[in-house]
Amino acid sequence: MDYDIGRNNLEELFSWYKLNAARRNEATTRLTMIDRLFFECLSWSKDDVVLEESHDNTYADYLFSAPRRILIVEAKKEGDYFEVPIGENRIEYSLNNLTRDNNSLKKAVEQTLNYCQNRGVPYGVVCNGHQIVAFIATRNDGIAPIQGKAMVFSSFEVMLSKFLDLWNILSKPGIEKKEIQRRLIGDSLPELPPKLSASIPHYPGLKDRNPFQTDLQILSELVIEDIARSRDIETHFLKECYCPSGALSQYALISKNILNSRYAAIFESGKSHPVVISATTKDGILKDLSQSFGRRPVLLIGDVGVGKTAFIRNLIKVEAVELFDNAITLYLDFGSQATLTEDLKQFIVDEITEQLRLESKIDIEEKSFVRAVYNTELERFKRGIYQDLAKTDPAAFKLKELVLLEEKIGNKENHLKQSLFHISKFHEKQIVLFLDNADQRDDKLQQDIFLIAQELAERWPLTVFLTLRPETFHLSVQRGALSGYHAKAFTISPPRVDLVIKKRLAFALKIATGEFPIESLPSKPTITFLSLSTLIKVLIYSIEKNSELLEFIDNISNRNIRLALDLIRGFLGSGHVDTKKIINIYESGQQYIIPLHEFLRAVIYGDTEHYDPERSPIGNLFDVTQLDHNEHFILPLILGLLISLSSAGTEEGFVETSRVYTHLQALGFLPEQIDLAIVKAYKKKLIETAARRMPLPGQPIPEALRITTDGVYHVSKICRLFVYIDAVIVDTPILDALVRGRVGSTHDINFRLERARIFCSYLDKQWQKLKNSGSAFDWNNVSVDLKANIDYIEKKNKRHQGIS
Repeated sequence: MDYDIGRNNLEELFSWYKLNAARRNEATTRLTMIDRLFFECLSWSKDDVVLEESHDNTYADYLFSAPRRILIVEAKKEGDYFEVPIGENRIEYSLNNLTRDNNSLKKAVEQTLNYCQNRGVPYGVVCNGHQIVAFIATRNDGIAPIQGKAMVFSSFEVMLSKFLDLWNILSKPGIEKKEIQRRLIGDSLPELPPKLSASIPHYPGLKDRNPFQTDLQILSELVIEDIARSRDIETHFLKECYCPSGALSQYALISKNILNSRYAAIFESGKSHPVVISATTKDGILKDLSQSFGRRPVLLIGDVGVGKTAFIRNLIKVEAVELFDNAITLYLDFGSQATLTEDLKQFIVDEITEQLRLESKIDIEEKSFVRAVYNTELERFKRGIYQDLAKTDPAAFKLKELVLLEEKIGNKENHLKQSLFHISKFHEKQIVLFLDNADQRDDKLQQDIFLIAQELAERWPLTVFLTLRPETFHLSVQRGALSGYHAKAFTISPPRVDLVIKKRLAFALKIATGEFPIESLPSKPTITFLSLSTLIKVLIYSIEKNSELLEFIDNISNRNIRLALDLIRGFLGSGHVDTKKIINIYESGQQYIIPLHEFLRAVIYGDTEHYDPERSPIGNLFDVTQLDHNEHFILPLILGLLISLSSAGTEEGFVETSRVYTHLQALGFLPEQIDLAIVKAYKKKLIETAARRMPLPGQPIPEALRITTDGVYHVSKICRLFVYIDAVIVDTPILDALVRGRVGSTHDINFRLERARIFCSYLDKQWQKLKNSGSAFDWNNVSVDLKANIDYIEKKNKRHQGIS
């Protein structure tokens, strides 16, 4: 419904109102006038509203959602007339003054304010059918709503004369644009007090590494990551380090049925989509994957870092080695290749041509090969118009043949296509093309790659495999390149993180000690290599003895193998780790078990001196966006709620997003606060959404949310540790000026311990208003554990300093 229709309907409603004055009663006020006003004149639909919504035994007449719960309309009988100053031509008034001498309106406004604040609904309206009073009901700017302003339409005549204002502030499009908020309080919110980070020079700073730590970092990247890409040892590496996908670690903190359904709800409910099945079974690789799929590309669907590339290389070199030994295998990596290429198809043609020459020793421009490819055309040419020339002037005829062949190979795309048909037919070889890491490129290029893959699979003698992320697959099927095709997709689940880490460390140790010689490395390990091998030994031993380490890595990585290995490499070369101390202890004949806080510190800070939320894989649970003390807990409350609801039998761990908003708004949080918290949780990979759709503030919300292992670990483990609070305190606005004055930046451990206690007590005070939150998260329990950990660190520090 648009503006013009709404205004015409309002004129009809006004006419009906005047003609039916004698027959109107309270029921018609409620069921006819207010309904018609909002549903026929202001663009709301019956699907947007809940009538008589109950909360703590109170009932709101109309609760509107767009799509979050955003407006409550309290219907009063027509006889409750709202008096406004006579002779005034304005519609904006002080709500306090408006209600001061109008007891009926005052009660209605207070009732509506109570309904809104108990439900976290920002806007309220009192309406008797022919008069409207609209106001901001829930505020986080330090001003009581009753002290704010209201928009008043005192009659149908005013509504018609000021219909543009009425439409802008109370129509569904106007409410969605928050025009009432802009008119009554403005766009800007009060500024938050500065974070502690604002007082730190050169924040977040770069953590200095000494030359020894720098060398360790370089070597750790070499032996853990770079060597894995070496073609010289690829088969040996895969046999020693590859772990089958789909297995579950004992360290994950969410239930196995949720982890098993990693790719559940790739698509939104009720929408048709292609068949998506697992690429592996309990017996290994799915048989279909090693066979030709005819005229369509095979899609391999997997999240970032789950090992799609490793899956492909293992398929080629180990699992189906006999098949691929008798095939021509072509592999294009769009993650590291074609970054500057404008003509994508030409790049693919050139790369395949080069791989045929180098890997398969087939030069498609070699004379005998070219003549073999076009033998049929050459025979026809001999019988053509130059047939006599072949006898009278053989040299001239040969030139004509060369011109023909030159034209053939000049069309590089078609020449490659014909060459592949020739290879497939006369060499009796299957040709398999893998297009990998396309999901690392932008959306347009991904769509282009798929269209090319479709053409190659349909018209060329190729079996084509294309890797994609689930969210890319979903978007492309719904409205992108895949929407016009019936693609067959297979999912690749990540392997067990703990097994991957143990195998990779064991392999890295062989390289560092020289047990497995690499041509590019010194034949005898250097001193730094020996130090690295010592650290790897300590790490292997620590992982075996301290289950907290694998629990942390497994959960924080969200089964992203690439990230898990990054965490390991980051620790080995971290400037936040006293590697000399660890090596000296080991070389003295003692065993050293890396404590969780030492590993965690390296991960939290990374390369920076101070915690930086933009760079750290660890999220700040207690940050706020508005001057609302309760907001310190909005993110933990969301995560706790998802834990409690996902364990209550929800499908694959997903929870309807509307339940999250209903619960949080009932605690007094505004929709935009919940929006921002969900966006932050998604970006930090603490939650995931149905259809893998990125949540955006103010936009239609994903229909379901699910907590990740990272999210569970944040809310159940990490927030109870001093090392975590010590880090995020610099990134958290403290809204109490007295407390803020007692918190400063320092490297002194004793001051930091006291600072953590102050911050903990500050959060204790804020939690009192939310102690009946109904979420699985309970700050009181967290606070007890955190204080105990602070005491433990303090006692350990005193023992280290020799203080009794």
